[in-house]
Amino acid sequence: MSNLPADSEADQPGDARERMKQAAQRAHRSRSVRASARIGLLANGLVHALIGGIGLQIANGAAGEADQLGALSAIATRPGGLAVLWLSTVALWGLALWQGTNAAFSVAPNRRVLVFRRSLNVGKALGFALLGTVTFWVALGARAGGADSVRRADAAIVDSPIGLFLLLVVGSTVGIIGGGLVWRGVRRNFREELRHLWGPTKVIVLSLGIFGHTAKGVAFLVTGGLLVAAAVFADSRWVGGLDAGLRYLLTLQSGPILLNLVAAGLIAFGLYLVARAAFLRH
Repeated sequence: MSNLPADSEADQPGDARERMKQAAQRAHRSRSVRASARIGLLANGLVHALIGGIGLQIANGAAGEADQLGALSAIATRPGGLAVLWLSTVALWGLALWQGTNAAFSVAPNRRVLVFRRSLNVGKALGFALLGTVTFWVALGARAGGADSVRRADAAIVDSPIGLFLLLVVGSTVGIIGGGLVWRGVRRNFREELRHLWGPTKVIVLSLGIFGHTAKGVAFLVTGGLLVAAAVFADSRWVGGLDAGLRYLLTLQSGPILLNLVAAGLIAFGLYLVARAAFLRH
C-alpha cells in the first residue's frame, strides 16, 4: 500500500503532463533547435521557390518536374548541392521539432480550440519531418523514378480496393489542406507569425503570405481533386503529386495563365518562408 496521500497520487498524472510541457518549452527555446528551425525555413523556402520556378518553365513549354522531389533533385545536380541537401535534412527535422514543441505554448479560450491549435502545430511538424525525410532520400541518391515504373505503380494502386481507398483518403486530406491554406491566405490567419514585424516590411511579407498561401492552397486543391477522381473512376492517369496537379492547370481554359499565377504564388510562398526565417522570434 502506498504511503502517499490520496490527493498526491491524483496529482501525479497532472504533474507528468506539466513536466512534459516544460521540457517541450525548453526544447523550443533551445538555441540549437531555433537555429535548425531558421535554416529549415530557408530550405523549405528554397524548395517552394524552385517548384514555382519549374512551374513557370512548364507553363512556357519547358521540361521539368514541379514537385518537391523534382526541386530537390535539381539542387542535387548543382555544385555543392549534396552538402546543401544534407544540411537541409538536419535543419528540416530540427524545424519539425521546433514546430511540434510550439504546441506547448498554445493558449485558447476553450479546450476545443486548444486541441485544434496543438493539432495544427503537430500536423505542420509532421509535414516538415516528411520533407526532411524526402530530402534525406534524395541526398542518399534517390531520384524521380522512370516514367514506366511510375505508371506501373499507379496502375497497381488503382487495381487494388485498398489502393483506391488510400487514394481517396490521401486525396481528401490533400484537398482539405489546400482549402485550409486558401482560407488561411484569404483571411490572413498567418498574421500571428508576423507579430514582430512593423511598417513597410510587414506589408511586403504579409502580401507575400496572402499570395503564397492562396496559390499553394489552389495547387493542393487541384492535386487532391485529381487523386479523389482517380479513386472514384479507378483511372491511373489522374494519380500523381503536385507536379500532376500543376500540369492539369494547363488543360484548363487559360491554362498557361493559371499555371503562371500559381507558380508565381509558390515562389511568393518561398520568399515568405525566407522572411519568416530572417525574422524568427518564436
